[in-house]
Formats: sequence, structure tokens, C-alpha cells
Amino acid sequence: MFLDEATISVTGGNGGNGCVSWRHEKYIPMGGPEGGDGGYGGNVIIEANANTDTLSDFAAKKRFAAEPGGPGRGRKCHGKDGADLILFVPPGTIVTDALSKEIMADLSAPGDRVTVAEGGRGGYGNAHFKSSVRRKPDFAEKGEPGKKREVKLDLKLVADAGIIGYPSVGKSTLISVVSSARPKIAPYPFTTLIPNLGVVTVKGRQFVLCDVPGLIEGASEGKGLGDQFLRHIERCGILIHLLDISRALEPDGTINPKALIADYRAIRRELTSFAPALAKKKELVVLNKSDLTSAPLTTLLTALKKARIAIHATVSAATRQGTDALMVSLLPLILKERTLRPDTKPASKASLPTLHPHIAEEGMRNFSVEEKKGKIVISGKRLEQLTEMTNFEHPGGVRRFRDVLRKIGLFSTVERARRKGIPAYIGRIRVDQHL
Repeated sequence: MFLDEATISVTGGNGGNGCVSWRHEKYIPMGGPEGGDGGYGGNVIIEANANTDTLSDFAAKKRFAAEPGGPGRGRKCHGKDGADLILFVPPGTIVTDALSKEIMADLSAPGDRVTVAEGGRGGYGNAHFKSSVRRKPDFAEKGEPGKKREVKLDLKLVADAGIIGYPSVGKSTLISVVSSARPKIAPYPFTTLIPNLGVVTVKGRQFVLCDVPGLIEGASEGKGLGDQFLRHIERCGILIHLLDISRALEPDGTINPKALIADYRAIRRELTSFAPALAKKKELVVLNKSDLTSAPLTTLLTALKKARIAIHATVSAATRQGTDALMVSLLPLILKERTLRPDTKPASKASLPTLHPHIAEEGMRNFSVEEKKGKIVISGKRLEQLTEMTNFEHPGGVRRFRDVLRKIGLFSTVERARRKGIPAYIGRIRVDQHL
């Protein structure tokens, strides 16, 4: 099943809990704390893979979660880090945050990858909290929950050239005779229900052709199938606009160019309506099914030229007449377009974002306090992380949390809210009840 759109829910692995442990050995009466830290949760990563050509893997399963980190253990043993979960998508997939609509990555080439949900940090064990004023820490941190996100995947096939035109003009036949692609071919409209890719080899070089389902007038507004697949030609460097000579044949065998001119202009209007950038792409107009008439094509070519429709080649895909020459003429044009396309240029190191999900760029004192609908909401990246990882069921964890609030000047604010019966939240957690 061909699927080019999907929305999935991804969750990074939770960090492992820290361990509370004490060193107990013979002849060592005061061994001290030795609880190890929890392991990091795994990340959810989306990677472009050349062996994948559809998003059908996400048709039934919509929720994905990475492996959580293991808990810390005694003797300062660190918990096992959770394995990353890698989801493979076809090259040409755009990854978007479904809520904010922000484009996270454009995975245009095989091997491109993006982290969409970071795993949580493992909680510190009690050995981490030993100090000159805290000789016997009897508490540990909980693991940080992994990040959750709704992600939209939008596939736009990457091809060097796209074949467009009305239904039944011979697009599928053309791609089948110049490549190893085997699309469905039948004598009725809308035989092609999904885009087809084919690799063409010319003079030792290769390029990719894309056969898009037939377009009709009104396709950009949802008529026919074109509105579903027009986006697949947005990445094509060159458009091959196929015109069917049989549509211009009169019953007496003469050729009426008006039908082809109307077809051409209708398709051009749909391209402009769907995305103005499509109308600006380099276009080669090719006449197909030349084997269906023995009449001279001079009159037809002259009429098309007067209508500002330049014919690049005349072929018969069914008999393979002129198809090899067409591919040879395409090669230098495609190689030139490749140098101009941004998705074929290697990104510089400076342009690649480096993600550090567990390094606190924001300090503990970087927070804001707001009163919303009868409650106090305190926001701050590092402070919210601390709150989520504090074990409020243990007195030692609560004492440490109070000490932090005092150091950053926030304890009095939360204490006043508690005395007045006003709920105080740090992130998603209500904290006034724990002080």
C-alpha cells in the first residue's frame, strides 16, 4: 500500500531511577552512600532510508516509544542506557511538529536523520548527593520522563524528472520502456493510482523519473487524483509534459491542434494554482503516440509553436520510437539541474543543528512566575526538570527540593501560596502540597 502522509505519536525513553545504597563491608564501619545513577532513556530518531519508498509502516501503528533507561545499582553502578528507536522513512520525507506546524527536518537524502523525541536523563543516585554538609543522603532522584511529540510525516518523492499530463496520454508506458519500473498499464483513464519511480541509465549515468497520476482540469481543487500527488513533482528538477496526439485526431484522419493546446493550458493552470513554484520549473513538452497517424505533423508543430508551446521531441512510447533519444537529450539537462537544486548540495557543518537535550543551557534561576485562573504557575526548563525528578515521597528528597527553592529565592513565593490555599505548579506538578 502506498502511503505518503502519516501522523504519529513518539515518546523518548524515560530515564532510569537513581539508586539508594550503602556500602557494607567488613572492617569498614562507615562505608557511606554508593547508589549509582540511572541510565539515559533512548531517543526516537527518524532516518531517511533508500530501501523504503512509502510510509505504509505507519498506517496501522501510530505510537512509538524508545527504550527506557535502566535503574542505577549499588557500588555506584550506572544503569543501562536505553537503546535509540530509529524509524525509517523514504528520502524526500518532511518531518513537521503536528501541534506547532514547525518543520523539524527535510530528509531529502538517504542517511539524513533527525531526533524527534529525546530520552530522559537518568536520576542521580544517593552517592551523587554526598557532601560536607550532607554526609548520609538517604534519597535519590527519579528518572526524567522522555519527551512526547506528535509528528506529521509528508512524503514528497525525490526524482530528477517528473512526467505529467492528462490521463491515458502514455506516462506509464513511457516510464516502463525507459526504466525497469512496471506500473499498471490499461486503456482507461486513471490507471495509475500512485506515483511510480523508475531509474534510467544513459551513457553510464543514472537519473530518476517519476510518473504522476493523470491530471485533469480542477485537480488543484480536489478533482480526480492530481491534488493528492501534485506535491510529488515539487522536488523534480525537470517536468516532462506529455501530450497525446490521438486527442487531436479528427474522424477523417486530420489533426486539430486546438485540443492539444487546450490540454496543455489546462495542466499549466493547475500547476500554477497548486503551487506557483511548479509553473516556474523547467519544462519539456513531448508529443506521444506518433505511431497512430501517418499524416505530416508540420501543421501541428507550427500551430503549437504559434501558441507558444515549444515541442522538445516527438515519440511513440508503445513502439519505443524516439524514447532512447529523448532520454539522451534529458541527461545533460538533468545533470545541470542537479547542481542548482538545494537538496543535492551537501550541507555545511555550520548549518547542521547540534542538539544537546540534557545540557541545561538555562540555569536553575532562570524561571518565570505567573498567576493564571486562581493558581500560580512557575516555568523554567531546569527547574521543571528538577521537579519532575524529585521523589516527593521521601523526606530527604523533599528537604533537598526545599533547599534548592531557598537558594533561588522561590521558597517564600510557594510558601505564601500554600498558606493562602492557592495551588502552585512548577510545570505540570503541584508543589505547594509537598512543602
